[in-house]
Amino acid sequence: MEFMERLEGIPPLYRWLAILGMVVLLVALYWYFLYQPDTEEMATLQENITSKRQTVEKHQQIAAKLETFKTQVSELEARLRTLLRELPESREIPGMIRQISDVGVRTGLQINLIKPLPEQRKEFYAEIPIQVRVKGPYHAVGRFFDDLVHLERIISVDGIQIDATSQETQCLATTFRFLDEAEASEAAASAKKGAKK
Repeated sequence: MEFMERLEGIPPLYRWLAILGMVVLLVALYWYFLYQPDTEEMATLQENITSKRQTVEKHQQIAAKLETFKTQVSELEARLRTLLRELPESREIPGMIRQISDVGVRTGLQINLIKPLPEQRKEFYAEIPIQVRVKGPYHAVGRFFDDLVHLERIISVDGIQIDATSQETQCLATTFRFLDEAEASEAAASAKKGAKK
């Protein structure tokens, strides 16, 4: 009871100030140890939620375009197949020579020479030059070149030399083929060696 008697001896103003100080101390302790850490954790979680929502929205936008992407991929694959048909593989070169010969005969030319030259490898394709020598009238040569351009395979004709007196025409018909991965890496290595020299 001594404690109670002492309390009664303290003036009421000081008692109220002590009670108010205790309440402020309790509120400060609650704030520092309980409320503030939870608030910081909630802010961190809210930031995580916001970033996750943005990620989800981004993925939803991509998912919404998925069918468009699939359509584009199938169109590109079809285009690739078409382009690959235009570039022969190395085993198709004899067929190309036969086609060039057939075009020459169809246009009324005499075929004097069709000779494949060594291929020249580039980064991802190879050029296969074919030396061609034909004999015939100028218009037949024009039809021959026009028909070459319209073959299913890509053929580039250059180095055209026409001898008007003998009616002989020489040119270099170049076709192309894709290199497989091993050949492409070998060609890239050769190109690097050539660049270092």
